[in-house]
Amino acid sequence: MASFWSSSLSSRLPFFLLLLQSPSSHAGPFRVEGPGRPVRALVGHPVELPCRLVPARNASAMEVGWYRPPFSRVVHLYRGGQDQAEEQAPEYRGRTELLRGAVAEGKVALRIHRVRFSDEGGFTCFFRDHGQQEEAALELKVEDPFHWVGPGALAGLAVLPLLLLQLVAGLLFLGLQRRLRGKLRAEIESLHRTFDPHFLRVPCWKVTLFVIVPVLGPLAALVICYNWLHRRLAGQFLEELRNPF
Repeated sequence: MASFWSSSLSSRLPFFLLLLQSPSSHAGPFRVEGPGRPVRALVGHPVELPCRLVPARNASAMEVGWYRPPFSRVVHLYRGGQDQAEEQAPEYRGRTELLRGAVAEGKVALRIHRVRFSDEGGFTCFFRDHGQQEEAALELKVEDPFHWVGPGALAGLAVLPLLLLQLVAGLLFLGLQRRLRGKLRAEIESLHRTFDPHFLRVPCWKVTLFVIVPVLGPLAALVICYNWLHRRLAGQFLEELRNPF
């Protein structure tokens, strides 16, 4: 008889263990807790809204969701082991994701992608297990990293580079002017030491270049420009003759 009972218990032991480990929804009352403080997010970035069951239990078989009061717009709904995207509000479709990595411990989180300013405000997280439903309120604060950029700041950002550029150009000009002034002074002093009224010490080719270059330089440039323009117009004229239409 003892061997019969021992064999019977050993054969039913896996069944009892399975019952203990199954996500049973009849483990007594529970409550839902949120983060307890406003969740902050940057506009355009993702954010996570966490919720958990107290006491902790496996919530994989429960219905979990988030909605926004006061009109109960569904943000995300998880039921029957899958997301119910067709019941979401249009502004949240394709932007939400339920994180269930710790659902066996009664912890879930809703990730909202590409946060908008319209997402700021209250959310309600709920767990539903047969006839029992408990909720927790959450608050989302959406911040703009460039909130300080107003009209005055934009004007300052536009004017400041110009002022810095003018300052740098002014400093470069002063430095160059000082350098050229020193160089010119040295050349004048050298000229005073070597100056000859009859140009006996000045080579003739220097005087010739000094006189001819200012005169012939613009003339040569004019001839080159005329020649280039003539060739271009002649080429266009010949091209038009080849292709009359």
